[in-house]
Order: sequence, then structure tokens, then C-alpha cells
Amino acid sequence: MKNNTATILSISLILGSILVLLGFASIDKAEKRITAIEIHIVGAEGTEFLTPLRVREHLDTYGPVIGLAEDNIPLYEIYEHIMLIPSVQSANIYPTLDGELQLILTQRNPKARVHSELESDYYIDEQDKYMYLDEQYTARVPIIHANSYEDALKGVAFIDATDGDAFWSALIDQIIVDKKGELELVPRIGSRVLLGLEQDPDVQRRNLITFYRAQIKSGNLKNYSRIDLSYKDQVIAKRYVY
Repeated sequence: MKNNTATILSISLILGSILVLLGFASIDKAEKRITAIEIHIVGAEGTEFLTPLRVREHLDTYGPVIGLAEDNIPLYEIYEHIMLIPSVQSANIYPTLDGELQLILTQRNPKARVHSELESDYYIDEQDKYMYLDEQYTARVPIIHANSYEDALKGVAFIDATDGDAFWSALIDQIIVDKKGELELVPRIGSRVLLGLEQDPDVQRRNLITFYRAQIKSGNLKNYSRIDLSYKDQVIAKRYVY
């Protein structure tokens, strides 16, 4: 009987201690306030859409956060406010034990800028999603001329298919998608290159390099205004008319 009583008393003391600790923890959390904001940006290498300073300035438009009690932080409201920045792909926001509010943001990165005669320019990001232009920063990416998002994706598909290819990366500056869906490259240097409806980048690269080498050797490369790769295993070049 004494053992049972001792066991009950021991359990009661342990539970009491836990409740007291929880009570102190609740009081401590209620009294602890945010003293600093730490901003970390993921995926911003080589681009400047997001910087800690810019995020902090945007957060200032929400209202004061420093000084808020940890148990009263409107995390979801802050999250929605941060997601208003067009270049934010995702955000993880949480308070730490030492009173800091951590903001870990993943940046969206565009693959191409779309120019349309029917609407304002916009980007298409790495997830093939619509992305508004940024007022403070312009990305150096290929420009796709297309009058619809669906047509623009055809140009993006070619960019994806040639990703990591040094030849195409050096050549592609602008891509025109016509009403039929045919692609035409406007290179940084040299004649326009018609790719057509169905592209095989490896075959077209081989044919184009062969053509370039032959014309450079003969000194005639500057005589052509347009190079057509839309026919299988053929290169049709159009001369300038003087």
C-alpha cells in the first residue's frame, strides 16, 4: 500500500513539475518579442530580383514587426505580403528561440522575356509560369516574340532543349514564333535562322555549323539575309538583294 502511495505521489510530482514548466514556457513565449529580422534568399545566384534590403523595404510597407510578441506574430499575413513580390517563388517564415524572425525566400528565375503586340511584356520562369516584369531589375534572358502564352512556350521549349549547349547559348538572342507556330532565331550576330515547326536541335546545329564553316572559308557568310533549317538535312540560304 505504501509503495502504491509513493508511486502516486511521485507521478503527481512529475506531472506538477511538467505543468509548471509548461506554464513558465507559455509566460516566456508571451513575453518574448521579436528583436531582429534575418532574411535569407535561395536561388539568387547571378540575378538581383531579390536582395535582403529590397525584401526589408517591402516588409516595412506591411507595418512594424520588430517588438511584436512571438505569440502574436501574424505569420500568414506576413507570408501573403511577402508573396506579393513578383520574384518570390516560396517563403518560409518563423520565429527563433532567440527572438529573430527568419525569412527564407526562394527566388523565381526567368528563362525568357516575352514580347507581345497584344499585351505588356512578361517573363516565363523556370517552372514555365507567367512572371511579371520587375520595376527595379531586368534579367538578361532571350526575348521571345509571340502573341500568346501558348505560342511563347514553343520558344521556351527550344530554349529548354538547347540548355547547356554552348553553340546555341551563344547564338540565341531572340526567338520569333509566327502564327503557324514556326520558330525563327534572331542571333546576336549574323543572319536570321528559320527553324520551322519541328526542331531537332542536334541535327540543326550540325547543319548550321557546316554551313557557317563553308561560308566563312569562302568569305560569303555576310551575303545571306536568312538561313532556312526547316527542311530535313538541308540548308537553304537567301541572299541579300542589292
